[in-house]
Amino acid sequence: MINNRVRIKICGFTKEDDIISAVNSGVDAVGMVFYEKSKRFISIDRAVALKKEIPAFVNLVALFVNASKDKVKEVQDAIYPDYLQFHGDESPEVCASFKQKYIKAFRVGSPTLNSGDSLLNECLNYINADGWLFDSYSCGYGGSGKTFNHDLLKHICTKSINKRPIILSGGLSIDNIIDSINYLHPWAIDISSGVELEPGIKSIVKIRELINLVNSCSYN
Repeated sequence: MINNRVRIKICGFTKEDDIISAVNSGVDAVGMVFYEKSKRFISIDRAVALKKEIPAFVNLVALFVNASKDKVKEVQDAIYPDYLQFHGDESPEVCASFKQKYIKAFRVGSPTLNSGDSLLNECLNYINADGWLFDSYSCGYGGSGKTFNHDLLKHICTKSINKRPIILSGGLSIDNIIDSINYLHPWAIDISSGVELEPGIKSIVKIRELINLVNSCSYN
């Protein structure tokens, strides 16, 4: 798959004004977090209100961590997300059971995902996912705000014939985004804390700078 432009997803929105600013700056996807232990968690009612600020051709992604099937379906029925994003221990069967496009996140550096081979083998279990997202491992679920060894993804990029679109996450910021993209050539990047003033509160200055940087280093 040839990627002429790196797509940009910003996750963890909690305010209408932040979504409006991100959309006007050129973001491709908006992420909402439905994991109650996250500092960026929002209720379904809040998500319904926030969705009103997302126009056509900007994707809405709903993020879950080991949620019940009833919870996922409740979110689906309320906001009709374009993608589901699973950040927990959801099996391939569970991810596929909702009959919707989904992204599977992998916690790189965990005890079972600490080598190129182990990571690739786990990814291939989710070959029907619409994207593989790579985040850094932490003891709790959700983003850690830390980077991980990108060499492990090089293994996937070069050895996986059937790889899915690669979405890079984990400690990305305006300070390291260009080097990260130039090294891995991901399909997309997913960022949250790297463009925040505090958890759930975005910085429009950082968002604009990030988008300009990503667009400047997109590749053929």
